[in-house]
Amino acid sequence: MRWLTLLFTVLSVSFASGGSASAAADKIRLAQSSTVTNCMMLCNSQAATCQASCVVPGTPPTGAATANGNANASVSCQLGCSTQQVACQTTCARTSPSQ
Repeated sequence: MRWLTLLFTVLSVSFASGGSASAAADKIRLAQSSTVTNCMMLCNSQAATCQASCVVPGTPPTGAATANGNANASVSCQLGCSTQQVACQTTCARTSPSQ
């Protein structure tokens, strides 16, 4: 008798979720065509380019076998890039079309 109750419960849940799944499928929008996604990706690309320009060559160590030192990242430069990225993405989110 328990297995019959369990079977009935499983079937009820599967049928109940079947109707809502098709309704949800009608509302799905593809991210590849989203204006907001494209805008966000542009912000990320600009931030990556900005952060790459923040790397400065290091000073060569004294008495080392290599002539070049390790590259260092300017923290203030990277912070500026991150701030610009957040501002850019905020603008993208504000211009998001209503759903």
